[in-house]
Amino acid sequence: MSLRSQARAFVIHAARLVRADALAVKAQSRRAQAVVIVMHETPASFEAKFHEQLAWALQYFTITSLENLATFLSGVQKSEPAAKPLLLFTFDDGRESNYTVAAPLLESFGGRGLFFIVPRFAECASDERARAFYRSRINPGLKQEEEDAEDWKPMNPGQIAELASRGHAIGNHTLTHERLVGLSPEHLEREIGDSARKLESWTQKPVDAFAWTFGWDAIDARAWNVIRQYHRFCFSPCAGVVDGSSDPMLLWRREVELRYSAAELRFSYSGLVDLWWGTRRRRLREMLQAG
Repeated sequence: MSLRSQARAFVIHAARLVRADALAVKAQSRRAQAVVIVMHETPASFEAKFHEQLAWALQYFTITSLENLATFLSGVQKSEPAAKPLLLFTFDDGRESNYTVAAPLLESFGGRGLFFIVPRFAECASDERARAFYRSRINPGLKQEEEDAEDWKPMNPGQIAELASRGHAIGNHTLTHERLVGLSPEHLEREIGDSARKLESWTQKPVDAFAWTFGWDAIDARAWNVIRQYHRFCFSPCAGVVDGSSDPMLLWRREVELRYSAAELRFSYSGLVDLWWGTRRRRLREMLQAG
């Protein structure tokens, strides 16, 4: 375990001992705001655990959709505002397990997800191609013995279109799961613009949301300007509360994976994790505004 992982584990353990995580979750549920969660694979073996997580989250949040989050950010409420913070679930890369497990579960709780798709991954017609793409582009650092078919098997374009028809939102996660730092204008146009057009052709709907790949700083001002040409919202990997006060387009996400322990889960939902990301959120704003 790395020093950073040890420090994280210590903080989570300390928060659990003094019940700071539980108190923060309850305090957060009394404020009008929104929280966005990011997940990756949602394998069938974790379906019951995800159901439990959604049932628990429903005590403190209103599980919602991108459409309702957009209404919240606009400040124009079509109905009475939610008594609890809005909670939007997003899923990166377009794993088939998101289609078979996550989407139906969210629907059963009255919500709809936002699925960030990598079109070239979705177009892999065979298991061999999908596995090779996953290893080289999606998760190049993962050891092969740690792989599971539900990690690397992608949704296909037909499944993506069906999700859109059921009220879920489809987002752009670059054409080939590319890092956006330092790319030429032509390369950025392919990764962002061509990807958006392909997703729109599959769903017959506008693609309002974008999420860049890899780390919080795997983007630059040039890429940001291209993203703004094609999308209303851009979701970052920095944890934080979503209120639209600084930039209604740049939105924060808290990572919550199904493999997390109960203590990790509560810590991530509580908002205590946001404190760790404060400096990065500020640096990211400054970096993107520099262009």
